[in-house]
Amino acid sequence: MSLYKVGDTYYLYIRHQGERIRRSCGTSNRAHAQKIHDQVKADLWQQKREGKSWLDACAAWLQAAPRSKSDVYSLHALNYDDRPLESCTVESFSEALKGKSPGTYNRYRSIINAILNLAKSSGWIDKPAILPARKQKAQGFRFLTEAEWKRLYAALPPHLKAPARFSIATGLRQKNVFFLSWSRIDIQRRIAWVQPEDSKSNKPIGIPLSDEALDVLRGQIGQHEEWVFPYKGKGRAAGRPIGKIKTAWNKARERAGLGEWVGEGDERKFESNFRWHDFRHTFASWHAMSGTPLEVLQKLGGWSDMRMVMKYAHLSPSYIAQFANNAKPFKTAESAMA
Repeated sequence: MSLYKVGDTYYLYIRHQGERIRRSCGTSNRAHAQKIHDQVKADLWQQKREGKSWLDACAAWLQAAPRSKSDVYSLHALNYDDRPLESCTVESFSEALKGKSPGTYNRYRSIINAILNLAKSSGWIDKPAILPARKQKAQGFRFLTEAEWKRLYAALPPHLKAPARFSIATGLRQKNVFFLSWSRIDIQRRIAWVQPEDSKSNKPIGIPLSDEALDVLRGQIGQHEEWVFPYKGKGRAAGRPIGKIKTAWNKARERAGLGEWVGEGDERKFESNFRWHDFRHTFASWHAMSGTPLEVLQKLGGWSDMRMVMKYAHLSPSYIAQFANNAKPFKTAESAMA
């Protein structure tokens, strides 16, 4: 019970955020004691929420349970400034996620909503700004031609050249490349590993390394003791995995001509239909067009479901050509003996 008597005096008992609070109300009047109880409880909640910001909520969420490197990367890459939790609105998050594909938006949405819900349960906010989901439509994919790849590689800044080469040589996803550590590489055995918590399928993946991929790795030896592709710039990010690439990446795509200019006057801007993830599509497309069997491609790219690989089948006519002559008249046992 929250109120109890010791002699003629009422005492309050409150459990708040795992803490047990007992104190005298200094009165024998129950109504007066209840008011004191309610005020103490309100003051505790107010103290808990004062000064709490978005970064405080992010830190609490990361500490509440083990999080994958993907989650940490997403929070680091989210273009959202620190602000009081009361100022974290649906509109402010929508602006930060502007231009994201529905799939990317929904992945960020799930993390943001989880952080805000934890802040609510901690008493830091009353009503979290829950973001609505976006509908995802099946879309085609973009891959580079040889000429486009050469233009893009020439346009990339130095710190993105090696990660781009490695991405197109292995088909690994962006976060798996940027957060690749030397402990996950065996150059002698020509293999790289992706841990379950860092894979989309939540399963460990072993990726065979091509000559091109090994050449990239050898060029990175000695640059950092832990990370394969450390950021080489200045400031706090120096030596850490590459985080935000928006500005450098956008300028490189523009210089390479991977897109078009839209709008007029001050509204004129360059829009590209090539994303970093499309390096993975390029890897798979080049394999399919070179005759790599789809079941082999599945293992090379670490796909857990063959259905994900079948979208590249139209680029590999030889894969289905072997079955082109299978449409033969059906023969019964009687007709076969005739």
